[in-house]
Amino acid sequence: MPPPPDIETSLDTESNEDAPISPSQAVGRAAGMLHPDEGALPNGDRAALRRIDLDTPVTPTLWKVLFDLKQDEAPDWISQTKWEQRWATLLMGMAHCAGLHDYDVPLGQALAEAGWAETRFVRLLEADDETLPVLLRRMAQYLASKQQPANWDDVRKLLFYQSGETAEGIRLSIARPYYHTLHAQDED
Repeated sequence: MPPPPDIETSLDTESNEDAPISPSQAVGRAAGMLHPDEGALPNGDRAALRRIDLDTPVTPTLWKVLFDLKQDEAPDWISQTKWEQRWATLLMGMAHCAGLHDYDVPLGQALAEAGWAETRFVRLLEADDETLPVLLRRMAQYLASKQQPANWDDVRKLLFYQSGETAEGIRLSIARPYYHTLHAQDED
């Protein structure tokens, strides 16, 4: 398995414990924490995150991780409950795929390389707030079964920005590498 990503960022920011962490950096740190060989979270905590109830994500492990990542307070544009539910969904998926986060493998490319069906892919990109967590759990389990690395920051963006122009741009940025990879596979 590859080493935990974003190690340089983690080391740089550890010198100032009070420095804010961007959500993108938090994804890298979470991946490092969840890494099965070198991560700080014990197996039991990773298992708790994999089993988390996405509707009521009350588990000590979730809070431990959110506080460590300095992501425990929702920004003004989202409710605290939605913030926690979306982080729970993201961490659940990342726990399934522990050791498989790679900023250099776009989510769309990863799904195409793993053989994720186009109909499932379209459903994932069109999913609403209620359906997306369920589909992301299935996606994470699938990627884990294939040992397919993916950029989990793409998943974070998909989860946290579900409407408006930003959301549309995110969906397109996930779709392009998916279809590019499918096209390249067809040409071979």
